[in-house]
Amino acid sequence: MGNSNKKSEYGDIAIRTEKPFYFAGDLVRGNIFLNICKSGYQGNIIEFTVQGKEKTEWEEGSGDEQRTYKGKNKFYSQSVPIYTFSNQIAQIGQYVFPFQFQLHPNLPGSFHHKNQYDCGSISYNVKAKFTSTQPNKPSIRNKQEFMVREPIKQNVVGQEQESTTNLTECCCNNKGSSRLKSFCDKNHYLPGDTAQLTIEVDNSNCYLNIDYFEIELHQVLILKANYSTTKLARKILTQRIPGIQARSKNVGSESRNVSITLLNQIRPQIELTPTTNGKLVNQQYYLRVNPKFEGCICCSQKPVITFQIVLLYRIPSDYIQPLPQPPDWNPQTFEPVLIDFEHQYQMNIANNNMQQNDPFMSKY
Repeated sequence: MGNSNKKSEYGDIAIRTEKPFYFAGDLVRGNIFLNICKSGYQGNIIEFTVQGKEKTEWEEGSGDEQRTYKGKNKFYSQSVPIYTFSNQIAQIGQYVFPFQFQLHPNLPGSFHHKNQYDCGSISYNVKAKFTSTQPNKPSIRNKQEFMVREPIKQNVVGQEQESTTNLTECCCNNKGSSRLKSFCDKNHYLPGDTAQLTIEVDNSNCYLNIDYFEIELHQVLILKANYSTTKLARKILTQRIPGIQARSKNVGSESRNVSITLLNQIRPQIELTPTTNGKLVNQQYYLRVNPKFEGCICCSQKPVITFQIVLLYRIPSDYIQPLPQPPDWNPQTFEPVLIDFEHQYQMNIANNNMQQNDPFMSKY
């Protein structure tokens, strides 16, 4: 589960959170396990660290004009001693130090994206260290990564939108108006879930046929580094359904019901990365109902429906790795320590209204 360990001839240390993932704002509980198997280690402080950070990197241009942009931002970077032994020389034994701390409610979700030209990541970890006081002797360390899911800032409810547009053909011929109304069953999904859409169309006042509807899934990733920004917008899924004739309508019981599975149409075996609202890394998803009218209506605004949806991080089934224990494991367990970072460090996180206000999607 994203663990790294630095052992010593004197013993080792491990750290585990109770769960592999948390929503922003959750209370995180876990344990530090210390096993001293040989006397002589000089040190008496057990130190706990929580860290959250995001990184970006991308390339622009080619040849002599190619530039590389890199960004880095830390949400957490705090260390506190959670226990101090009275003896300066560690005693042989086994120890457990329970800890708990509250995640900030506006943390962005864990994220990882990488290809040939750009990458972005948001990661979180906890660390345990038994600090050595002896010169040139390394401390005993262990680190565990844990996942943070994008906070649900709204209730998981259905969404409904309606759009009516007056249409002209070849810039000047009035072709009447068309009304489109759609309902989306939820606003939060896991990758691979099926979204249920109901589409109601009233084309009775329009003289143009709708040849077909395209149901589209759009992915928009924003990467930032210092004062530079790159935007990667992709239509990753298109599903086509039949249209409707001019001067007719499908409303009420005749409305269209559409199921669309949320995946990458070209590479369905690769799971979609989640929604996240970082300061340097921001990714959003949009479901669009896009009617395709006959004729040339390029000067008209079509009645397009766009739903912003949140994709949550799906935790792999094999994500939790069991912690091996010595056969004679019989530790002394200490009282839980509540670690409060809220007043010690002003975190550099994104605006907590970014998801709702969505400043990056003027195109859609």
